[in-house]
Amino acid sequence: MSDYKVGHPLSKRCNKCFHPEVTINQTVQKEFSEKIAYILWLQCPDCGFNDTALLPKDE
Repeated sequence: MSDYKVGHPLSKRCNKCFHPEVTINQTVQKEFSEKIAYILWLQCPDCGFNDTALLPKDE
């Protein structure tokens, strides 16, 4: 999935309360020499914990 959109849920566990789903707050595209990746700013809807994730772009 290369279309990470703000407000959409993502199946990733919260690091604080282990809720099975987090919401995307912001996306930042980073271009490296060989690949493109996304930095996702995530928030747990249960406890409100903010986290980040670095995910590759699917081709």
